[in-house]
Amino acid sequence: MSSTNLDSEKSLNKIDKVPLPRWDLGDLYEARDSKKLSEDIRLLDKVCEEFENKYQSKIETNKDAEFLYQSLQEYESIELRKNRIISYAYLLHQTNLNDPVISKFFGDSVARFKSWEAKLVFFENQLSQIPEATLKVMLENSTDLERYGHYLASCQKFKPHVLSLELEKYSKDSSILKSSWLRLFDTTISSIKCQVGNKALTLEQTLAMLQSGKRKKRKRAFNALSNEFEERSTIFALITNTLVKGKEVDDSWRKFPSPQSSRHLHNEIEDKVVEALQESVVNSYPDISHRFYQLKSQLLGLKKMQYWDRVAPLPMAPQNKVPWDKAVETVENAYSAFSPQFASLARQFFDNPWIDVPVMEGKSGGGFCHPTVADAHPYILLNYQERTRDVMVLAHELGHGVHQVLARDKGEILSRTSLTLAETASVFGEMLTFESLLEKATSPRERFALIAEKLDDMINTVIRQMSFYEFETRLHYQRREGELTPGDIGKIWLETQTECLGPAFRFNEDYNSFWSYIPHFIHVPFYVYAYSFGQLLSLTLFGIYKEQSEGFEQKYLALLKAGGSRPYHEVLEPFGIDITKPGFWNIGLKVIKNYIDQLEEMYPEILD
Repeated sequence: MSSTNLDSEKSLNKIDKVPLPRWDLGDLYEARDSKKLSEDIRLLDKVCEEFENKYQSKIETNKDAEFLYQSLQEYESIELRKNRIISYAYLLHQTNLNDPVISKFFGDSVARFKSWEAKLVFFENQLSQIPEATLKVMLENSTDLERYGHYLASCQKFKPHVLSLELEKYSKDSSILKSSWLRLFDTTISSIKCQVGNKALTLEQTLAMLQSGKRKKRKRAFNALSNEFEERSTIFALITNTLVKGKEVDDSWRKFPSPQSSRHLHNEIEDKVVEALQESVVNSYPDISHRFYQLKSQLLGLKKMQYWDRVAPLPMAPQNKVPWDKAVETVENAYSAFSPQFASLARQFFDNPWIDVPVMEGKSGGGFCHPTVADAHPYILLNYQERTRDVMVLAHELGHGVHQVLARDKGEILSRTSLTLAETASVFGEMLTFESLLEKATSPRERFALIAEKLDDMINTVIRQMSFYEFETRLHYQRREGELTPGDIGKIWLETQTECLGPAFRFNEDYNSFWSYIPHFIHVPFYVYAYSFGQLLSLTLFGIYKEQSEGFEQKYLALLKAGGSRPYHEVLEPFGIDITKPGFWNIGLKVIKNYIDQLEEMYPEILD
């Protein structure tokens, strides 16, 4: 039985009566009240204060490379311990969003984390203030310090945006208020129960119903979602208005020229590169999303599609369910065909309790891979419901996991990959799995259905995510003119989605509130373009792999192992890729267009 039809939390943990894997966070801490956790909290209280007393006001004026290297080593040790605590608290909370005791534990952990950060905030600020010439000499004369070269260069780029130490500390201390708004969003989302017929379903289950082959069922799910979002629209609008205004204030103090600029700087990407990406994707709307959805409306026998038809399966799509063990086998085989080492690293996630698989009440929706800390391992959260699309989500998140495992030898500071390159392995893993399924297709209809479903996902990842970026951009600029009502936000949403999805759709006002459940707008503003960036970059890399497979594996693994230790242009250079070149993004977009071409060519044959 599909998990979308289950009523109880007990049965949500099983599909076909086979228990699905749950993660065990014991590799971080045994429990909330563990002795080790208490000891680490006390130790951090002590060492953060000692670090502040030892190094504050001494970093930017010191010319001793050994002194700077020692400070970085101590800072990295502190980061490792505090990130372990917040990772544990966050992951525990993500599967227990409705538990007030665990929510309190998470909130208290965030408060402690912010207090430690307030004591450490001086460090990166002072790293940014080291004179460029002084830093250059120190790096040239110290092989130990050279390891941190890219990190130090990244800190230097924030120099124009650093506040006084007193203001930086205030910013860290007061950020607990932002965290409270984030928690309000999470708990509001997790509390949603959609009444569909005589069943009360979770948000994740109801969203999954939009992929039902029965149009009436999809419409019921859409109406239930719309009702729940509309009922909470005032809360969602208040959260959004507050956080967007808070970001505007912070950006103003830090002299960022646009709402997006801070994200680009954190992503280590130039504004002009993102602008070129945005322009390329938006210009492709007519030839990709508009064309695909026109074809899909014909295949569904509809003159106009409604929003609840967007991710509907095609009539020829296979209806068979994919059990968890089959999904594991499919992804493992696809990874293994590319690289035994890649597959071996992925296997660890199945051999150990590192993945939380089932749909559960009080569990965060969607899927993610959390890197935790460099001396532990990542954890993956899924909401597996036996669909081919869920297999792709597994392949995607497992790609993240392998990437993070490969990079952890770089240490806590240097293993963190910027968001733009962080999507590289995940999308590549998806493509490996998709190509594997495509090769095994036994009929033109099956092949057609697989390509169509993949296009649904690609358009979600590349085209629609960029329309989300457009939505955020307009939202943040319009918020500067004053507070926005739910209707104001809904109008921006409808405009950007109509532009993106095209004339194949007829939208009504019930769709206006569907912006409200997307967590990226709240948790990580302007994150979404990283999906478009990662997908198009990965499609280019995948094309290189298909054309020149010899030697590709080692170059690709080296890219992943680099983590955040090198700038993007250096890690991409061995592949002959330069993303700053005009027209680069059109290479990946052309791959998507070619898939649509294939569908249009196969269409007459499918009708026979």
